[in-house]
Amino acid sequence: MKIDFHTHVYPDRVALKTVSSVRERAGIDAYTDGTLEGLKRSMASAGIDLSVVAAVATKPEQVESIQRWLTAIRQPGIEALAAMHPAEPLSSEQMKMLRSEGFRGFKFHPDYQDFFADDPRMYPLYERVAAEGMFILFHGGMDRGLPHPVHATPKRLAAVHKVVPELCMIVAHLGGEEAYEETAVHLLGRNLYLDTSFVLRKMPVTFRERFLKEHPAERLVFASDSPWTDQREELQFLLQLPFLTESDKEKICFSNAARLLGLETPCRICEQIIASSCNSAPDAPNRV
Repeated sequence: MKIDFHTHVYPDRVALKTVSSVRERAGIDAYTDGTLEGLKRSMASAGIDLSVVAAVATKPEQVESIQRWLTAIRQPGIEALAAMHPAEPLSSEQMKMLRSEGFRGFKFHPDYQDFFADDPRMYPLYERVAAEGMFILFHGGMDRGLPHPVHATPKRLAAVHKVVPELCMIVAHLGGEEAYEETAVHLLGRNLYLDTSFVLRKMPVTFRERFLKEHPAERLVFASDSPWTDQREELQFLLQLPFLTESDKEKICFSNAARLLGLETPCRICEQIIASSCNSAPDAPNRV
């Protein structure tokens, strides 16, 4: 069984516009049409059983509608992270409710949400997330086409981990595209997760081998960043890496993500991989 821990989809009514906008801004290709059905077709081709959708609220007033949309698209084979904007953080009671509904974590993109990851004002929020037993998937490093400064450098994310070690952190893009030296110094080997999204096949081979060998296999998760890479190509590339053991590949492609999502038991896993039809929803995010 295979889990893709970091994907993006958009409502049908805005998917084409959103994908086109990101392609133009970032200068990258798209490998699906950005819709939920497009993701499901990609999963079938790739042999991926479960994809996790990550959405970012760029303004506090978007959180409610985005959360409704994320709740609506969850179905067997599709999981989602919850929405929150740090400018108006959720209360502990709201987090408890989300967790009772099956949401296990949040996606934060400090560049889009206009905060520095290690701003001390964020630490109480991080502590509340940790207290609820939830995690944060952080965008790591630069985002193509966005202006400087970079709000979530590996060094800043390492500072968060040092101050709030109880927070379960997943850092996307193996710490950050083109931030490999900084990641090696500040994040590699720490008790946090790195996901492989977007950079796996793009990063220099020496860094790729070092990262996947030196960071514990128990703290790596396979992710594609679909539609911005091809799920099938990313998964096959990872599975063919000769320096990873079969046990490593199983952890990276399945069991680590299953543990984070609370899907360790066979019945929960089976529920998630049974095919199901897509639900529609009214509002949705306009960013990756």
